[in-house]
Amino acid sequence: MTTRATQARGLETRQRVLEAAMAEFTRHGVDGARINRIAQEARASKERIYAWFGDKDALFDTVMRVGLEELSRVVPITTDLVDYTVRLHDTFAARPELQRIAAWAWLHDRERTEGVSAERVAGYRRKVEVVRDAQRAGLADPEWSPHHLLAALIALATSWLTAPVELRRAAGDRPDADEITREQVRRAAQRLVHPAR
Repeated sequence: MTTRATQARGLETRQRVLEAAMAEFTRHGVDGARINRIAQEARASKERIYAWFGDKDALFDTVMRVGLEELSRVVPITTDLVDYTVRLHDTFAARPELQRIAAWAWLHDRERTEGVSAERVAGYRRKVEVVRDAQRAGLADPEWSPHHLLAALIALATSWLTAPVELRRAAGDRPDADEITREQVRRAAQRLVHPAR
């Protein structure tokens, strides 16, 4: 019979696995990640990880789903798409691991759209619907495909964070660099969302 203490230990171990997997995938991507390193970091057996999550791709999908759910909680999308883009930029700047795991997913999952979980796809469908709502309300340019506008705003939110290091060095070190970047993200988002303004 399973006791509450045993269940609690199991949940704690599962959480450690997810945290270790997030760190591993962030550092090495999906292809470079190793289940044995995740198991060692989480103080869990490889067999337990496989029993809970399945193969490495399934574990990555779980980590991505958890990361996207957290991102949706921290940065909920609203019909103020400019504000959403700036908040997304701010979150990725403050939490680079969320941006890295998303970037690895975009690279890894590019060729396997059939293997991506329904929950992850549903999350993006909800975001696209909010973009449509903004367009219907006259808050965003209706000439855009809502899917492409969302993709452009996400790319904009991450653009300076993923810019080549040489370009960042060429821009120089300024004490107000974060504020300048944030304002540039805002201005570019405004031009995408409201091109006539």
